[in-house]
Amino acid sequence: MINESAYKIVKLSDSEFDYLVKFVSQHYGIDLSQKRHLIEARLASELKAYGMQSYTQYIDMLKTDKTSKIIEALVNKLTTNYSFFSRENDHFEYLAKNIIPELEQAKKRTIKIWSAGCSTGQEPYNIAMAIDSAIGFKRNLWSVSITATDVSTDALSIAAKGVYPESSLDVMPASWKSNYMAKLSDGNFQVASNIRNMVSFKRFNLMDPFPYTNYYDVIFCRNVMIYFKAHTAQQIVKKFYQANTEGGYFFISHSETISRFDNDYTYLFPSIYRKMKK
Repeated sequence: MINESAYKIVKLSDSEFDYLVKFVSQHYGIDLSQKRHLIEARLASELKAYGMQSYTQYIDMLKTDKTSKIIEALVNKLTTNYSFFSRENDHFEYLAKNIIPELEQAKKRTIKIWSAGCSTGQEPYNIAMAIDSAIGFKRNLWSVSITATDVSTDALSIAAKGVYPESSLDVMPASWKSNYMAKLSDGNFQVASNIRNMVSFKRFNLMDPFPYTNYYDVIFCRNVMIYFKAHTAQQIVKKFYQANTEGGYFFISHSETISRFDNDYTYLFPSIYRKMKK
C-alpha cells in the first residue's frame, strides 16, 4: 500500500479545490467540500508521479484526459474504501432469518441482491454467507444472484480476490470463519470458493442511469450516501426504489437516514425499508 505521508503535500488553492470538489460531485455524487486535507493527502502521490508542482497542472491534465486513466486514478484515490466483515451484522441476520424464510414459504427459491458501493467486498461476501447458512442443504434448489458494484477499480480488484487480513475478521461469527474462510500460508484469509462464486463484481457509478427496474429483491447501500449531498442521495434512493421488485427490501447504514416523506419506501425498522406491493 502506498504511504501518502511519504510525499510532499502540495497545498490546494481555493480555485483548484473548488474545481476538484465540483468535478467529483458532478460525476460521482461524492461531496468533498469539507475534505480539503484529504484531497491534498491522497493526491500527493499523483502529483509526485507526474512531476508536478501544482494542482493547476494536474487539473489541466485531467481536463484533457482522453483515456479516462487519470480520472480513474483520481476516483480510486478519493473514494473511501474502509470496510470489514460482519459490519452491522443485524442486517445479515434479518436476511437469513426473515427474508429467506419468507421466500421459502412463498415457494420462491430465487433471490437477486445488489450490494451497491461494495468497497473491497466484505459486504457482498457476508450476504452470500448469510444466505448459504440460511438455506443449508437446500442450496442446489436455490438460484442466488449477488451483484456487487463500486466506482473504484482498486477496491473491486481486492474484492474479486477475496483475500483479507485476519484483523478484518475480528467480529465475524466463529462458525462463519470456520465454514467460509480459508487461512493462507502468508497468514491472510481467503473467502471460500463456493461463496466467491455467488458474487459478481462490476464497476458502476451510482450517478449513471440504473440498468434494471423491478429487478432486485434486496438492495444494500450502506455507508455510501453519507458521502452525498442530501438532494443527490434523495435522487439515488428514488432510483433504488425503481430497481427493487415489489415487496423488495432496501438496507442502509444505521448512521444514515432517508426522509420518510420524500420517498415511496415503507419504513420497517431503523435502516430497513420495503417497497410494498401495490
